[in-house]
Amino acid sequence: MFTPPPSPFPSKSSELSELEMTHDTPTHANPSAFPTHSCQSKQKYTLALRWTIILVPITLIAIGVSTRLFIHPTSFDALSPNSIHEWKTWSKSLTDWSLHERHKPTENSPWLAIVPGTNASPVIKRSTLSATPAPTVPINPTLPTPFPQPYDTTLSPNFSTTSCYNFFLNMTQTDALRSCRPFSLLLTRSQAFIQNQDDINATNIDIWGTCNTDLSSSQCDLNMAWFTSSLRSSCATDLSNQNAMAVSALIGLQAFDLMRQAACSVDPVANAYCYVEAVASSDASSYYFYQLPLGQALPQITSGACNSCTKSLMSMYSAALSSANATSLTGLQATYGDAATKLNNVCGSPYAQTSTVASSSAPPSVDLTSVGGTWAVLLAVGVLSTSMSS
Repeated sequence: MFTPPPSPFPSKSSELSELEMTHDTPTHANPSAFPTHSCQSKQKYTLALRWTIILVPITLIAIGVSTRLFIHPTSFDALSPNSIHEWKTWSKSLTDWSLHERHKPTENSPWLAIVPGTNASPVIKRSTLSATPAPTVPINPTLPTPFPQPYDTTLSPNFSTTSCYNFFLNMTQTDALRSCRPFSLLLTRSQAFIQNQDDINATNIDIWGTCNTDLSSSQCDLNMAWFTSSLRSSCATDLSNQNAMAVSALIGLQAFDLMRQAACSVDPVANAYCYVEAVASSDASSYYFYQLPLGQALPQITSGACNSCTKSLMSMYSAALSSANATSLTGLQATYGDAATKLNNVCGSPYAQTSTVASSSAPPSVDLTSVGGTWAVLLAVGVLSTSMSS
């Protein structure tokens, strides 16, 4: 019987044994005898890859967002949420590096409703793209039931002390506050009031309700003074820690009487509430002035603010800052000076009096729209380059 000669090639089992022996590091070997360069290179590559995976998505998101906010190369539109799914637009824009103006908000844009401010809770502007005629002051309208109230959402226990949290729970449920319908708190702390601004007639009735309460204005002034004193004692620690809820409530309570007067001011020509006219206008410039007593700094405005209502409102603010109660109007003290200067620059001097108060103590705002749209990209690429080279 013929027996075939042994194969000249090594068997698979012997191959595997050799490989295992080659790659197994002897336990008695000296580690310094092996080169470490390849291990360091592999670690470097792994670290760079990890940073790339983290930073590239962040860079793309930053580019996409910048197309909404800043002047930017047209090619960045390829990463915009509205065009990334359109292949023709996407491929064409990649080759265009000419500068492009920032995109304007659309009707469904979530940024349209947010008005810039200095407090933790921004004021919400009625999201309208076209002017709406303001209705006249109503006569004994039927008020909504329940009437919009401040702090009508779930109260978060985000306080430094239990006493402050309990104060807010009690204040928001007491008739002494609810019956006075404080415009100074409704403007920023009432979801129902803010939502009603999508209906100009509902807003008109809400303002009538804040101006015509069952309790007299003098009694409401006493109620707000009591709440102010109680808040100072119950929330002393939170005020010291600059808790946003406590600080904004204190400012709103102290500005109650002034902001009630502001909300109830009537345009004698149109026989409409000035505030309702500001809400109905497609230009929010006049609307911003109602935020000043709450410490909300005035953003850039247009000539749309140059009207009799704004002029009368600023005269009211100026008189309040010259009164005995000026020291309690901390929000207005921080915003009036800068607002008066901006209004005079746009509408002509002296449209608003500036000599009654010192210059605004609020920090200067930075108009980010004047900054190049590539800031986010350069920042991310710089970090990426640093991590790759380390």
